[in-house]
Amino acid sequence: MTVEVVDLVSEFQYAETAVERPVIDLGTAEAARSLVGGWSWNETDPAGNTFVWAVGPRSGIGVYLASARELEVRMTCRAYRYPGAPAQRLAVLWDGKEVADFELSVRLAEHRFTVPASLAMAGNHRVEFVPTYFGRPADEAAEGAAAPRHPRKLSFACDRIEVGGGPTPGAARGEADTLWIPAASEVSFFLEPAHDLELQWQDLSPRGGSGLEVVWEVEGAAPASSIVTREAEPVALLSLPADRGGVPPARLTLRASTLRQDDPGGRPRSGDEAGIVLRSPRLMVRARVSPGTAVEASAPGDQTAPALDEAKPTSILLWIVDTLRVDRLGFHGHQRPVSPNFDALAERSTVFERAVAQSSWTRPTVATLLTGVGPERHGIRELNHGLDGSFATLPERLRELGYATAGFSANANVTGDTGFEQGFDRFEYDAVDVDTLAAWALDWLDDVAAETPDRPFFLMVLSVEPHASFDPAEPFRERFAAGVQDRGLGTVEHMRALSNRRIPSTPEVVDQLFLLYDAEIAWNDHVFGEFRRELDSRGRNPSIVVVSDHGEAFEERGVFGHAWDLHREVLDIPFLIHLSGQGEGRRVSVPVQQADLLPTLIEIAGGEAGPGIDGDSLLPLLDAGSAATAGGFEGLSDRLLLSTMDTFRRPAASLVRGRYKLIELRRPGHVPSRQLFDRTADPEELHDLAAERPLLLGVMARHLREQLDLAAGSAVDAVNVELDEDTRRRLQALGYIE
Repeated sequence: MTVEVVDLVSEFQYAETAVERPVIDLGTAEAARSLVGGWSWNETDPAGNTFVWAVGPRSGIGVYLASARELEVRMTCRAYRYPGAPAQRLAVLWDGKEVADFELSVRLAEHRFTVPASLAMAGNHRVEFVPTYFGRPADEAAEGAAAPRHPRKLSFACDRIEVGGGPTPGAARGEADTLWIPAASEVSFFLEPAHDLELQWQDLSPRGGSGLEVVWEVEGAAPASSIVTREAEPVALLSLPADRGGVPPARLTLRASTLRQDDPGGRPRSGDEAGIVLRSPRLMVRARVSPGTAVEASAPGDQTAPALDEAKPTSILLWIVDTLRVDRLGFHGHQRPVSPNFDALAERSTVFERAVAQSSWTRPTVATLLTGVGPERHGIRELNHGLDGSFATLPERLRELGYATAGFSANANVTGDTGFEQGFDRFEYDAVDVDTLAAWALDWLDDVAAETPDRPFFLMVLSVEPHASFDPAEPFRERFAAGVQDRGLGTVEHMRALSNRRIPSTPEVVDQLFLLYDAEIAWNDHVFGEFRRELDSRGRNPSIVVVSDHGEAFEERGVFGHAWDLHREVLDIPFLIHLSGQGEGRRVSVPVQQADLLPTLIEIAGGEAGPGIDGDSLLPLLDAGSAATAGGFEGLSDRLLLSTMDTFRRPAASLVRGRYKLIELRRPGHVPSRQLFDRTADPEELHDLAAERPLLLGVMARHLREQLDLAAGSAVDAVNVELDEDTRRRLQALGYIE
């Protein structure tokens, strides 16, 4: 039988479009979408010319062609020349092959070169410009030119690039039941088909040119293309390789090439735009199913949650360690003995080996831990954002289940003023060390025991160690960082100066920073161990969660600290759950996220999380006998985990799905910059697969856009909060304010 699987007009919102841009007017907002790296910000010279500076050893643009042909390129640019510099030459590489080399003058001038049709094929291309040298801007401008205001190394300024000439086509669009593809453009749909497909439509109307090119690509197989005309049957077969394994990523591209000058048939009327009108386009699958047979998904195995004592709800301790990387703990492979107490608990807990934070700084991630929704929904993006009171927080829900609740925070991001006291019977914030937080928590527990000894409690402790500044207490500094004599090393000011390149970084400096960081972890671990022993002495045996809000970068990608990007050193976090009385430990490789904490703890407490939660309960994964623990829990293993960041004017999003992770920089007005990693084969995220696996990249990007759209559909505006002088000072001490 034939079953419709995709309506391409409805799917258009998640499609990727490409259009020929005959003119790139650099220095304008419109041109930014063609720039792929190595350029400064937009500028305008005294004559009114908009331009950008090329910075560093090479700069690039992206060029899309709808059809192959010999291409004439014109570019208007001028050299940056410092006194005594030789003549500046510029090499031009088209997809890595040199196509031109010419000398630049210090005045704007046009340069022309030709790209042969053998290189200028239909599709996307990268053009790179490689100067002979680059240097620092001089105090005085070159003769008659505007002085550059960018502090980086410059090589040349570019005003305009013309690629092929002709008018710029309009935008593709999907409306009602019609898909409109302008001439010299294409629309790509990324899919994961399990069966052979048919592309079907009710009507195809070319307006200029002779037909529509259909390109079908499946990962691991050669692409297939065909030209569809008005007279053709309204169906095109899209086959999968017979020897495929699993469900491969695929791309369907519908391309309307440029208007053929030698084909007068079908030309658009005067004033009409050339292109293809496709009515009711849809994908159909032919599945060999016997009449009356239902197709059902395979069961994921035993998902039975572990048995809990329903007669007496378990107390819960949530110990949040600020800025703790997963790879600096013994139970995650670190060789130094900095975490003996966390390691001992891990031996009797469920350890989630692939847990990800949902942002790269404290306030949005703690909000996610306490609400069960991601940053795109609770809206916390900036330092003046607080938690909206419309969310039912974890302590609020637990209090409704009869719990006494308290929270103690040493991070200026998590305070009563920023909305985090909601649901706590007692909430305290101050810039204190972990020892003081633990003492406050024990005093509160003693008060609860004196008043209502049988009442379960929920206790949250958010300590800042090992957050910078790195200043570990003794004896931990002497034991783990005795060789670090410079007391200025590891301060917030020092870390910022390293990131901004105001002072040089060396491998020795990075090693010493790690020593201090380890010593702070050891300090936190020691206090945690002492706190647990105090609980034991009081006859308290709560369920315990140890989790981090985010990690910390140590120049893996050129920066120090966090809130800069969404790579593994910042997003991969420790996450373990110890059920009260649990004696056996287990490891779970299913990817999990911070939003999973709330529904999990609500179920541990005997309640139901209800609708409106981004996370999933991990309770089935806590059972040693379930197929979930053995890796058979398909309901969680392939789900989509979204993380976002919108700080320091670097909006970004990442998506984890199974073993793969997509990171996308989302600067307004620019084409998203994407990286793709295999977290199993490449846990350090060193090998970007974006160029090697473009179809998988496209599928992941399509899922990311859908997740962002879903989150936006139920998002709230964060509360705007006033930062008083004391709060600003404390946030400055944590590195959030300069």
